[in-house]
Amino acid sequence: MEYKQIHLPSIKLVGIGVETSPEKAPSDCPKVWEKFMFQCEKVKNQKDAMIHLGVSTQANADACTMRYTAGSEVSEFINIPDGMEKIELPESEYFIFLHKGKLDTLGNTYGDIMETIEKSGKKQKDFWIEKYDSRWKADNDDSEFEILIPVI
Repeated sequence: MEYKQIHLPSIKLVGIGVETSPEKAPSDCPKVWEKFMFQCEKVKNQKDAMIHLGVSTQANADACTMRYTAGSEVSEFINIPDGMEKIELPESEYFIFLHKGKLDTLGNTYGDIMETIEKSGKKQKDFWIEKYDSRWKADNDDSEFEILIPVI
């Protein structure tokens, strides 16, 4: 699978999160996005109000659960709205992949990503980012978004 490799500074995010699992994520994540998008204008210091991030962090590897947070990147943490949380991701090297199409093929994309990372000889850190910008057209065949995987 094609990818770009870049280095990014630390990323600050403010959003709404949910504890989920690979089985429950297809229903949990859209609900979190709906809740966040209804309140996203409350987030102060957004770097770009037209770009939103979905961040997955490993909650419990043994239980195979994760925390998924839908949010916006901010320049600094100021006046975090009630019901929202803040996350700061470390400076990292990233492989950037592109998911094209409907969300029902996202599992295939992640499978291809894991294979590509394994073949590269790199290891994935315990989080990843989905970046939604103007290319995201909801659940349509011509929709696209980036998946950023931090590697070491």
